[in-house]
Amino acid sequence: MAKLRIILSSVFAIAGYFLGLVAEATHGADSAINMASCFIKILCYIIAVSLAHSASKTIRKEMNVIGNPGLRFAGWITFAVAIGHFMTFFIWTADGSRLPDGQITIDSAMFFIASMFMISEAWNSYSSKD
Repeated sequence: MAKLRIILSSVFAIAGYFLGLVAEATHGADSAINMASCFIKILCYIIAVSLAHSASKTIRKEMNVIGNPGLRFAGWITFAVAIGHFMTFFIWTADGSRLPDGQITIDSAMFFIASMFMISEAWNSYSSKD
């Protein structure tokens, strides 16, 4: 079951990254696709990180292993920075200014890196059970 959560987490992380690319490609058009892809991207990353953390926690508890706290710490820090970066989008565009090119892609990359840290920690815990 934990392996399935790790795989699903990877799928959500990859889907979130591609949705970030769609949001970046459509951010100048003020379309519904831009807003939808941006918010679904965030939802995908929240699900990916939550699934990876849940799988890792279950594996560590069942196998009585420590896992890799460094990867967990790096994942949560990167995730917090990405959330903060995403929140600045609202401040940036509140005065009607246009979001600079590349900012959505940078945010998506930070979320993707955070997801990969969490997924690699879960996989590391899973593979240590042998």
